[in-house]
Amino acid sequence: MRLNLFQKILASAGLFVFILLLTGCPYSSSVPIDEGTVKISDLLPGKWISTADLESENPTYFEISKDDKFHATAHKMEFSSSDSTYGETVYHLTFSDVNGETFMNAIEEGGSTYNLYKFSFDEKSGEISTSEVTDYIKETFSTSKELKDFIAKNKGNSYFYTNTTETYVRR
Repeated sequence: MRLNLFQKILASAGLFVFILLLTGCPYSSSVPIDEGTVKISDLLPGKWISTADLESENPTYFEISKDDKFHATAHKMEFSSSDSTYGETVYHLTFSDVNGETFMNAIEEGGSTYNLYKFSFDEKSGEISTSEVTDYIKETFSTSKELKDFIAKNKGNSYFYTNTTETYVRR
């Protein structure tokens, strides 16, 4: 009987590790794809919530403001159940065109690395979609040109992104 329970625990632990390996994190880079070549739509500023959090009592959401035609700031608001308040993380955003597709460079205020996302904003439907560039990329880049060339070469591969695409709607 004990061996059977031990086997179940071992199998469950193995499955957990396997799932953990399949779940990537966003790729971090010390350089952005470029300094921002895609103009920010006047419709982008506002409050945005993930469609997965629409039914949540205290959802995580983003407040996006436009700094200039190529730069935006996003305030990520996350609810803390321990003190019943929202905490804020500030990100600075630029958007880059890589052979006809838009990518978002997001750097946390005071940070030194950029998280990269494939980005789509459908102005008609009012939806934003993001796909994280996977952290399984082991290459490092010292220039934006090297990074942009690498993305252009690999952006069509399914393994280049994590398994999740987030969709956001205006709150």
